[in-house]
Amino acid sequence: MPEVAMRTVSAAARLGVLSSLLLGGCRPSPPIPVGFVAGLTGRHYDLGISARNGLQLAVAEINAAGGIRGRPIELLVRDDEQDPDSARRAVEELIGKGVVAIVGHVTSAMAEATLPIANRTGVLMLSPTVTASAFRGKDDQLVLLNPFTTDATRLLADHLAKAGEIRRVTVFYDLSNRSYSQAWHDDFREHFQARGGRIIRSVPFTSGAVRSYSTLVAEALAEPTDAVMVIANSLDSATLCQQVRKVSATMPILGAEWGFTNDLVAHGGASVEGALYVQKVNVEDESPAFAKFKKAYAERYNRPVDFAAALAYEAGLVLAEALRRDPTRAGVRMALLDIGTFHGLQGDIAFDRFGDVTRRHFLMTVRGGRASVVE
Repeated sequence: MPEVAMRTVSAAARLGVLSSLLLGGCRPSPPIPVGFVAGLTGRHYDLGISARNGLQLAVAEINAAGGIRGRPIELLVRDDEQDPDSARRAVEELIGKGVVAIVGHVTSAMAEATLPIANRTGVLMLSPTVTASAFRGKDDQLVLLNPFTTDATRLLADHLAKAGEIRRVTVFYDLSNRSYSQAWHDDFREHFQARGGRIIRSVPFTSGAVRSYSTLVAEALAEPTDAVMVIANSLDSATLCQQVRKVSATMPILGAEWGFTNDLVAHGGASVEGALYVQKVNVEDESPAFAKFKKAYAERYNRPVDFAAALAYEAGLVLAEALRRDPTRAGVRMALLDIGTFHGLQGDIAFDRFGDVTRRHFLMTVRGGRASVVE
């Protein structure tokens, strides 16, 4: 081949290689897959829907700001149907699709069902709302945004003891999320009894399997009591509160944070007015950070925020910070724990070496159909 022709071919080859490199450099960076799993259907739907929405909002904002060092987060959403078998299938599927971490579950019972899978595969599970005390102090793959039931029940027992008007409590608690409801029941009983009160009757039930809520409540309240506590999802909590009001228009109602979402007020109406409960989020907060979040959430989803939405939004922000430090499945959990203290929407969120969290609690009530902080 003539020398001129060889030089031409060589130049063309070099140009082709350079063009390939330049074109390759212009390709978008691969996304970081992150899973989300929660109950999005059935009687426990509201917690899952709110958490999904909050996380989606966080991911949208993170990606709009450039993602994780130029890589967008790709969110893969699955419904655990509040069923252990469905939850395990969903988690296995997400892990099979290569997710770096999973945000979820939103109930303690589902986390209990799937945590062995996360531990076996080394996949971080970051839950915005799980809070059962059985998870405390475990060196596992579960990291929590929500403090344990013992902290919330202690605050409520302290308030009741100080007020001095409630000494006998009847408790209704849902066994479909037993890891949580039993923990709330037992922790409250311990703290309440230590302060001179007592649970005079415990009434377990299973959501979706109650033949007659009116009979359940009427039989339970046949014995005099100073107050009723409801540990259940928002639909069952609203139904139980309505039945309590048919027996007594003035009976004090106490609640666990699980059921005290916006849907409780929507379904329960006047029956939940004056109810007292503990929450980790003050939805009436008008501080700049929280007000901005509320506005963005309402504009995107046309619904007000609740505690699950706020905690899941924070979970997205915390996870993003950990991914900036280490975007790998093997390293993201330790990267998250190394954060130590993260400034959330309403104050600091502190993680210990087990992934257990400390954060502020709020004592709340329902006033005029709205959640309000008890002074």
